[in-house]
Amino acid sequence: MNFKGAKYLGVVEELEEGAEMIAVIGGTGDLGRGLVARWMLAGEEVLIGSRQLEKAERVASEVSGQLGKPVRGTTNFEATREAEIIVLSIPFEGLEKIIDEIKPALIPQKLLLSVIVPLKVERGAVSFERPPAGSAAEEVAKLVPPGVKVLSAFHTVGARQLQQVDKPLSCDVVVCGDDADAKRKVMKLVERIANVRAIDGGPLRNSRLVEPVVALLVELTRRHRVPGVSIRFEGL
Repeated sequence: MNFKGAKYLGVVEELEEGAEMIAVIGGTGDLGRGLVARWMLAGEEVLIGSRQLEKAERVASEVSGQLGKPVRGTTNFEATREAEIIVLSIPFEGLEKIIDEIKPALIPQKLLLSVIVPLKVERGAVSFERPPAGSAAEEVAKLVPPGVKVLSAFHTVGARQLQQVDKPLSCDVVVCGDDADAKRKVMKLVERIANVRAIDGGPLRNSRLVEPVVALLVELTRRHRVPGVSIRFEGL
């Protein structure tokens, strides 16, 4: 991952008054690491969570060194306990295990943002594997304690594009959720990333309309041999 040139993006670096701590569970992976970097550049306070403390600390040290900004790595449970906003950036196959791990720290009113997509790659072909609940985000909502606000976002931007912080983004991010206040908070957080626009995608159940788009973006990225493909909606 190359963060060189990040200072030239003109991003907002001041931490907003009353800003809440963000924990990225799976922050050592491609998408999670990109989100950590972009939010750090925007002045947000971010924790990297991992099942392995040593891995979280190593990646945090790498990102801190590349950006010249402090970020801390810790366990998934500790990151969830400390943060108000928890981002789930993990493989769908590990969802139940991770939720069980962090559930004791998921107290009511915490905000849980799913960026998960259940994809299947077979013989070079990628497809969306629809979960029983209809979407990964709805599966998350079934597993968490009552009072935890579940939303979904970041399905319309490529992971590599997020990581390439020396290059400005130009895309829209669809945010789905049932709680209006929580959705506004996430949309504001989305737009803390320079040149990204948040789109209200409606209730959480609409995640089942957005998540399958990732399979198309992956296929277009592969077919056209580009770093990533994102979406900008016209007419909104």
